[in-house]
Amino acid sequence: MFQRLVAGRLGQLGVQIETTGSRAVFSFNTGESFDMEVLSPQLWRDWVLRGSYGLGETYVDKKWDIEPDRLEPFIRALMQHGTAELRYIEKLRHSIARRLGRGHDANDPASSHAQSSHHYERGNELFESFLDENMVYTCAFFDDVDWDLETAQRRKTEVTLDRLDLFQGARLLDIGCGWGATVIEAARRGAEATGITLAAQQIELARLRAAEQQMKAEFEVADYRVFAQQHAGAFDRIVSIGMFEAVGRRQFDTFFEAIRTLLRPGGKALVHSMVDWPFGPIIPWLERYIFPGGEVPRTHDMIASPARAGLRIEAGPYRHSGLNYALTLSHWRTRFLANYPALDHDKYPERFKRLWLLYLAGCEAAFRGTTLHTVQIVYRR
Repeated sequence: MFQRLVAGRLGQLGVQIETTGSRAVFSFNTGESFDMEVLSPQLWRDWVLRGSYGLGETYVDKKWDIEPDRLEPFIRALMQHGTAELRYIEKLRHSIARRLGRGHDANDPASSHAQSSHHYERGNELFESFLDENMVYTCAFFDDVDWDLETAQRRKTEVTLDRLDLFQGARLLDIGCGWGATVIEAARRGAEATGITLAAQQIELARLRAAEQQMKAEFEVADYRVFAQQHAGAFDRIVSIGMFEAVGRRQFDTFFEAIRTLLRPGGKALVHSMVDWPFGPIIPWLERYIFPGGEVPRTHDMIASPARAGLRIEAGPYRHSGLNYALTLSHWRTRFLANYPALDHDKYPERFKRLWLLYLAGCEAAFRGTTLHTVQIVYRR
């Protein structure tokens, strides 16, 4: 019954399904075709009843499979053919959970720390397996699609600090500094640079990397709201790359109020974020397993919230095509698959491998197939 429901609905959207034994062939009206191996009929039930959440979970649990290099284009084809229409029950459940104030939606300091740990405390060895040599976990800038990941990530860091008009001796703060690449580069340019993040493992490695490169930089485990109360007016420049997506809609104004508090009069801040996710709130599967509490903002949010906080736009918005992040994710996915055999499989079992692969492929598909992209905006206090 559930298989017929899926086939019927997808047929209305221009997708035909033919099944033979455990093989299901999805033929799209664009001419694309994908072979899926159905390893459990529960796939169809969960797809109908739980939408993308069920489809994602059944992939991770290996109730269906597809060749790894076909996963991203398959997800992208499903997105582009409007299969979100299957998500009635999923959307209702997710809406009810949000209205009831499910724990992490407030994104207060305590829940923010728990959410950060969920993703970033999985072990530095995991991120080292797929990131570039400087451990940059945000969108690279590919001026040339044939660039390698290291070149594109260095380009992003250079462009970011150039736009921020960093000067010798400037006090710079990086909110959500990750493993410290931007902070270390700012210190190399002569800034007094500090980075904060909620992930202790990131801070530990960032300090080690700065010491190895003989760069004077400070790193601290801190929540940006608490840090702002303790360091009002302390910084000439603030940068935040790929952090704003994690603060949650209820905290958008608070985030920019903290930036204003931290800046000296006349100081500048650059915020880099993915924007304009076409499906509204982040999809439930991604929120549950990868980025709890996250919500992709609109470009409008990055204009309105700063204005309410007393910041004015100095430059931008600089819009960067979603292809930049798609290429970044493609590099990450390729490296992860190549390096997975060397990881500790007790810590990262096959189920984790499938979860991480689906995360990387699904995000790449979104950047290739929707209006999702990234922007940078420079603000002045």
